[in-house]
Amino acid sequence: MHSTRHLGILLMALSAVACGSKSQLLVPEPVEDGGVVTFDSGTDSGIDSGLDGGPTPDECIELPFMDPPSELRVSFVAQIQSAEIFFLVDVTGSMSDEIMQIRDNLRSVIIPGLGDSIPDIRVGVGHFADFPETALGYGAEGDEVFRLLQAQTNDLERVQIAVDDLPLQSGSDTPESMVEALYQVATGEGIGEYVRPRSCGPGLVGYPCFREGEPPIILAFTDAPSHNGPGGDETYSGIRPTPHTYDQTVTALRAIGAKVLGLNSGDFGETGRAHLTALARDTGAVRPDGTPLVFDIGRDGRELGPSVIEAVRILVEEVPIDVDVVLEDFPGDEVDATGFVQEIVAFSATPADGAVARGDRFDDVRPGTRVEFRILLANDRIPQTDVGQSFFLNVILRGDGINNLRETLVQIAIPPRGGGVVCP
Repeated sequence: MHSTRHLGILLMALSAVACGSKSQLLVPEPVEDGGVVTFDSGTDSGIDSGLDGGPTPDECIELPFMDPPSELRVSFVAQIQSAEIFFLVDVTGSMSDEIMQIRDNLRSVIIPGLGDSIPDIRVGVGHFADFPETALGYGAEGDEVFRLLQAQTNDLERVQIAVDDLPLQSGSDTPESMVEALYQVATGEGIGEYVRPRSCGPGLVGYPCFREGEPPIILAFTDAPSHNGPGGDETYSGIRPTPHTYDQTVTALRAIGAKVLGLNSGDFGETGRAHLTALARDTGAVRPDGTPLVFDIGRDGRELGPSVIEAVRILVEEVPIDVDVVLEDFPGDEVDATGFVQEIVAFSATPADGAVARGDRFDDVRPGTRVEFRILLANDRIPQTDVGQSFFLNVILRGDGINNLRETLVQIAIPPRGGGVVCP
């Protein structure tokens, strides 16, 4: 239903219980430590030991041959524990007051305010102006299409230095290069001599190296419309390589689950705000009623600090996501362990109106809602032998059909003939 709505959510496991014929899953009681739910380590040693040198499972369930199905119950609470936040700032001449407000408020207002909502944040900083193609009527000498000043980091000092280094450029004509800058943020692809390509290490995506699986929150600051805007508005002409279109940019942002929140200072009428509104809407940065998250920060940026905090707070506390379960066979043996799964049921939500159960998935899961999946497993394929056998299954919680939120490795244990417990 809401296929683009997702932010950097970690779903914290509260309980996982297997029940049914001869199931021996032992799960410790959850313990709250400083607001974070963890499992008591007192019983971990039995669960954490693999069989025959296999991988270390998170859960274990026994499936004797042709026994009735066993049930794995998994409960989660949707809570935002971490986020990737990127400041993308228009640095053309009319933005001088707004840039000063970011510098002045970052350390004292913005970062502490974000930290109140999200325990673990990483922040990056980049800027844009325009293509420096004066002969074609775009930009001015020295303008930059996009430049990364600081890759994602939790080091506040480095972020502050990057913000202090935000330059002032020209932009010349009114529309700027925000759409192309967003494409570069999402892909790291580069464009000719204007922006060099950049790649990150394993588990990282985009130009600023966002953590994979934690979709970015991009805070876009501007007072002007963009070239190559929605509907082909203010299209570039004559630049080579050809700048990316609005649709290409939205597709790239959706591919990493990024949401663009608009911070508008509105020096150039309603067109700039309209472009920010389209970007917020098309990347799923919307309130529960569908209103795009665009904030007016004043022509001098005076409302910038509170607006940034409020924008992120709404995403954290109000915007729902859709959650489903994806099964993956763990490689290394000849048996596809997904074949043991008979059914996945989106069973319950607490509070009941905090999510909508739709068969095997939940839609509109509000932050703070506890959802429970029940997974039925049975063994009608692998006869028991004189020794126990084990196969492994990844149970992946996925947000909005795009991002892996949590992975649980399940050991499926086939006990030996004559019985005997394989799971601890």
